[in-house]
Amino acid sequence: MKHWLCIFLMMAGITSCHTDEASPSDLLYRTWRMTQIQYTNGQPVDVSPANPWSIVTFTPNGMILYGADGKYDPCCSPAQFNRKGSTLDLVDVAAIPFPERTPNPTCVAVDCASPGNAWQIEELRYNRLIIRQERGVATFQAYP
Repeated sequence: MKHWLCIFLMMAGITSCHTDEASPSDLLYRTWRMTQIQYTNGQPVDVSPANPWSIVTFTPNGMILYGADGKYDPCCSPAQFNRKGSTLDLVDVAAIPFPERTPNPTCVAVDCASPGNAWQIEELRYNRLIIRQERGVATFQAYP
């Protein structure tokens, strides 16, 4: 009987260590608000919360959605990624159905520059995300 009691207490101790927090690899898959971007050729620039492109959602199936409703068209920003550890590959992506976006009339006059081939996650915490892009470093906070 003591043997079974010891096994029960040991199993209870193991299961009580489990937490409901997401693992660090799962923290990316949520909605973030870009608060600052530091371009490689200048000082950090604060991003206004009024800018709809500052709200970004990374989904587990590799979509990048913009705006609070996920339908904003940011013109030149990438729409898909393939996560490889702390790298978001923007080139080697699977074709997936993408939700319809709200037309953005400013996109007609925009001359897009490539976002680069990959984004590198430099920091990923519950309330903070830092991504190094080809042209700078973007800092995000959990949204809302």
